Amino acid sequence: MSRFLLILSVLISNFMFGQTLSVLQFGANGKDLKDDTFAFQKCADQLAAMGGGTMEIPLGTYYISHVKFFGKKYSNITVNGNGSVINQLVPKKRVSVESGKWFTFAERKGADGCFVFDAQVSYQTNDNLSIKNIIIRDLKFFSDVKKNKFDELLHQISAHGVSNFKVQNCQFIGFLGDGIAVNASTDYKQFRNAYNKDIEITNCTFDGVNNDNRQGVSIYYADGFRIENCTFKNITRPDMPGAIDIEPNDDLQIVRNGIIKNCTFENIGGLGAICFVLQKSSAKNDFSNKNFSVDNCTFTNVVSPLTVVGNDGFKNFEGPDIITFSNSTVQNTKSVANLISAYGVKFYNVKYNNITSENLNVVSANGARNITFEDCDFNTTANPNGLGFFGDTGMINFIRCTFTNFKINAITINSPQGIGTISNNRFISTSYRGGKPLVTDFFNKKSRLNKKVTGNMNYGNFTNLDLSVFER
Repeated sequence: MSRFLLILSVLISNFMFGQTLSVLQFGANGKDLKDDTFAFQKCADQLAAMGGGTMEIPLGTYYISHVKFFGKKYSNITVNGNGSVINQLVPKKRVSVESGKWFTFAERKGADGCFVFDAQVSYQTNDNLSIKNIIIRDLKFFSDVKKNKFDELLHQISAHGVSNFKVQNCQFIGFLGDGIAVNASTDYKQFRNAYNKDIEITNCTFDGVNNDNRQGVSIYYADGFRIENCTFKNITRPDMPGAIDIEPNDDLQIVRNGIIKNCTFENIGGLGAICFVLQKSSAKNDFSNKNFSVDNCTFTNVVSPLTVVGNDGFKNFEGPDIITFSNSTVQNTKSVANLISAYGVKFYNVKYNNITSENLNVVSANGARNITFEDCDFNTTANPNGLGFFGDTGMINFIRCTFTNFKINAITINSPQGIGTISNNRFISTSYRGGKPLVTDFFNKKSRLNKKVTGNMNYGNFTNLDLSVFER
């Protein structure tokens, strides 16, 4: 090939890759009430045939059921919304799935949505076959959850096998299942554990409208993710996890290196505003389930700001912290955290105000280990036990924390073996004269030698922190 022809070929290739196609070219309208799914699909298919480009969506309202981005060929596509509304269409009737386990509007019986990205591969060890370099920006997704009600399988964006996948400046309103689901599988018995990598969700709003939904964001498989500058409100029914759910559901799925930062959560139901499910880190999942950070977030009117569901490995856990929850404020929460067989969780510089549950404020009914609260403020609790840890606990630590306006006691750790470092805390005020900074079960005098309980100060009605009252 001559040098001229080679240059021409490169120029044509670059032009085609960067070409913009409007959905209006394929018959979408944006001003009527007609189904635009076919036009969007034709536009996506054409971009895939060209090797990528931009799907331009001029300002308007579009009605979409399922636009399918199936296979690696749908890489290198930017969806530019220009503030348009994507109104989710659903069939007239739900169908039964898995012998009546679910009833759904979904076309794909596992993970469906308005926009569905699926590499259609299974058990990948890298992202070579993933759909790469996707940007979705400036769209408002709307689903009528008040009319159609909850649907666990039907989302607004669904992705499986994507890499460098970015959602920017979008709104997700009234979703039936999730606003965004980053999946570990698709239709039942098809395509499992494709490789999701480098997921970014930034400057987005998730409004569930009436809390009759699943999650704002679900991540089941992601080698690196960032959720930043997002707002979550009115999300999650009682039997679902929460606004953000990080949940690998088997020990082959990779989930690690995740950041949730500068986000706000308001009126969130379920188990907790942010939920982490920890599988055991092993060669099977490339030593995953680690390096998670929640930083500079605000929580108002939530059941719990953080839920961590671990596994029986918590009993022997000695490693570094897995989840750091830091520099955040929590107002009107039923519990400080929901910890179930949890381990390796550090709370740093978190300010709690008005902890309303009269039962357990820190739940560890199945046990927890290596849980640290450092430089945290706890103001106003309804529970006479204060912050309660129950079950098989180990190394529960409170360092330089402040306890104000407690009902009776500040900390309850039912097993003396659960007490780790309790140092340099300030126990300011309790309504009950004789309230104890720390309550535990009776124990053998010799075992106290292993406890690091030093430098604590008590004021008002709080008694001195004295473990000798529990010695036998």
